[in-house]
Amino acid sequence: MRKPGPPPPDPLACLFERFGGEILGLLIRLTHGDRSEAEDLTQETFVAAFQGQAKFSGRVPVRAWLAGIAVRRWRDRQRRPRPKSVPLALDPPSEERTDQSVTQRVVLEQALAQLSDSQQAAILLVLVRGLTYREAADALGEPEGTIKWRVSEASKRLRTILTEFDIEEKP
Repeated sequence: MRKPGPPPPDPLACLFERFGGEILGLLIRLTHGDRSEAEDLTQETFVAAFQGQAKFSGRVPVRAWLAGIAVRRWRDRQRRPRPKSVPLALDPPSEERTDQSVTQRVVLEQALAQLSDSQQAAILLVLVRGLTYREAADALGEPEGTIKWRVSEASKRLRTILTEFDIEEKP
């Protein structure tokens, strides 16, 4: 008679353990640093992924599939009317952060906010999260050429905005 082994791992927990931090990071960027909203959206993303796992064809990498769900959840949230809120406190800056780096981050966040939702999603998936154009296209349900164009246009727009604020690009 075989001894029962440990219970099989929870598939949702495995997905979350492997990709949770990356999806949270993407959503923090998309929500312009609103960690609470990003955490809510991350939970919604993984619940939706678990509920929709039968629809996952394996045609795209799991990472791109989850990023697509996350971006769609974020877009849905953007469409809903939101009550106006006032941030209660900012994270205290560490000693390593200089005034200049804080200023640059604020300017960059403001510049990203001036992009369309579709440009923000494309540039964050490709340039920040490191997805390929194909993976980002699959995640967003758009043609690869459209993603390339959005990233290109968003990059040009960001360069223009950042030049106005005299923020230099880092190599």
